[in-house]
Amino acid sequence: MPSSLTRDIYLINNSFGSNIYLITGNGLTLVDAGFPVDLPAIHLGLRRMGAKPRDLDLIVATHYHGDHVGPVAGLQKRYRVRTAIHEDDAPFACGKIPYERFEVETSKLIFYTALWPFFRYRPFTVDRPLREGDFLDLAGGLEVIHTPGHTTGSICLYQQSRGILFSGDLIRNENGVLEGPPPQFTPDPEAASRSLEKISEIDFEVLLPGHGEAILGGAGEHFRSCIRKGRLWPLTLS
Repeated sequence: MPSSLTRDIYLINNSFGSNIYLITGNGLTLVDAGFPVDLPAIHLGLRRMGAKPRDLDLIVATHYHGDHVGPVAGLQKRYRVRTAIHEDDAPFACGKIPYERFEVETSKLIFYTALWPFFRYRPFTVDRPLREGDFLDLAGGLEVIHTPGHTTGSICLYQQSRGILFSGDLIRNENGVLEGPPPQFTPDPEAASRSLEKISEIDFEVLLPGHGEAILGGAGEHFRSCIRKGRLWPLTLS
């Protein structure tokens, strides 16, 4: 059974890529979708909720990287699931602009090359390009906050009255340690720094990161404490 995080937000378990969140209430919506190999986890999670992939209304991607949108093209083609992503990431998502290249360690490069058939990026159609300040009629109203750096169109989703923040890869919480976006996959550290500072100015209690464990209370203060202590890259570069 997917893990219940709030009354209408669930975490689909056993994802190999990003965290996959399911929002109920106004239809069924996924926030991020993991790697292509995470499709069975989505099927299983929906089935355990008494639903099927054809019941999905929308997939909102926090950015276009393959570990967040891997199954989207297949779900869109087979079940006509609508998709939403920031307008600056849309050209990458639909294949008009090539996937960005990154410098990675040789060992990781060999790993990714060997498993490329499982991770291969599949472009998809963007049904709803998102902009800063847009609202999604989900979880009582999710505001789109543009937080570039990791990608040009990275976003967070914010529910102000409930203090909920979906942070994508801008803020991660792997092994219980808050971190900024992964340096090796973040081409614009200066923009990422500004995005972290931007998020530090809003109030939130619940952090739902793209990777790592959710924090269901006191997340905003914990985040700001990490900033004050100089623990979050790329703010440590300034």
